[in-house]
Amino acid sequence: MADPTQLLDKARNSKEPVVIFGAGIVGEALAKFCAIAGVNIAAICDNNINKVGKKIESLEIIHVSSMPSTYPKALLLITTADIIDVAAQLKGLGYENWQAAGPLLRTFDLNSVEFSAPYEFVDFAVSTCVMCHDGYLDPDKIFLRSVDVIITERCSLRCKDCSNLMQYYEDPKDCDIEEVNRSIERLCELVDDINEFRVIGGEPFLNKNMWQVCNLLAKQPKVRKIIIYTNGAIVPKNENLECLKNEKILVLVTDYGPLTRKTATVIETFKANGIAHYVQPAQNWTECSDLVKHNRTAQEQSDVFTRCCAKNLLTLSNGKFFRCPFIANTDRLGATPDNKSDYVQIMDTDCDLQEIKKQLRNYLYSVPYLEACDYCKGRFLDDPAVTPGIQVKKPLPYEILRQ
Repeated sequence: MADPTQLLDKARNSKEPVVIFGAGIVGEALAKFCAIAGVNIAAICDNNINKVGKKIESLEIIHVSSMPSTYPKALLLITTADIIDVAAQLKGLGYENWQAAGPLLRTFDLNSVEFSAPYEFVDFAVSTCVMCHDGYLDPDKIFLRSVDVIITERCSLRCKDCSNLMQYYEDPKDCDIEEVNRSIERLCELVDDINEFRVIGGEPFLNKNMWQVCNLLAKQPKVRKIIIYTNGAIVPKNENLECLKNEKILVLVTDYGPLTRKTATVIETFKANGIAHYVQPAQNWTECSDLVKHNRTAQEQSDVFTRCCAKNLLTLSNGKFFRCPFIANTDRLGATPDNKSDYVQIMDTDCDLQEIKKQLRNYLYSVPYLEACDYCKGRFLDDPAVTPGIQVKKPLPYEILRQ
């Protein structure tokens, strides 16, 4: 494990400019920490083109692509959770002098300063970064930053550009909760640590048995945090409300404005019941939901996979473990060929746990791309944004390509 004192001394005494990689709330936290600790930060860089030109703590945000010309030599402090991808990206740009900032952030008293977001969200984001960096620095373990678990295909909205493909479901259904819980228990047997489980749909509050999933996750010692994603259109009641009071749970409410008129009531309900929550506007949407076969070469597939910002949005669906929600939902829709290499069948009774662990490690760390990537445009941080939440009146048609 990296020594935070040595890392801090290295940053303080660096003869090269010190640049923070990651212009999110964790980047803000590190910038504040460095200001207190006497580390001179030159700038913050990020892959998201929409953040370029803005500032955090008076530090300019620049795009990663401009780093070689602006700071050809630099010490980079990584604050992003997907540190494996960032390390590979920096190596490709010719940077070898970088450090995981998790060890530094572990020593930071977040209560000592004010942030641009509520404390609960800052604490969650920073602890996620620290856990991810710990996992990266200990390669003998299988550590999962985040796992989406799909509990329903139903949604109260039908957004044209939904990246989870809800706009294609003609007859959406709730998932079998017993099956969902069995797959959660099996995944917890296979890995060493899971920083967060994200309970998603569709709209998870439409499944009246959501509470059973939340209660099971809350009891799992390997699961650190449970995040519920809601569009704010459904006010949870009874068990679905009571389960949210668990200290492991944080509800993230996406505010769609007039599309979800009950959002204010949902937020007031959370406040009245002492439920940890964070409200954010619908934003940073791109056109990434088209189901089209591109017929790419292997190299083109690898290039798309490398750049894609969704390739580590791990998803549990139908007893299968997927790298991203796009492929998980094309599988549910039967929209793409059933390539066994596109997922890990964690419920396979013909394999022992050690063999499935081996498959899981290879799937997480070694695959150059997935076959189903050829049906996806890809999600890139420099893609132009589209208006979030545009509604369609009926499910969108698509071609079923599974044989």
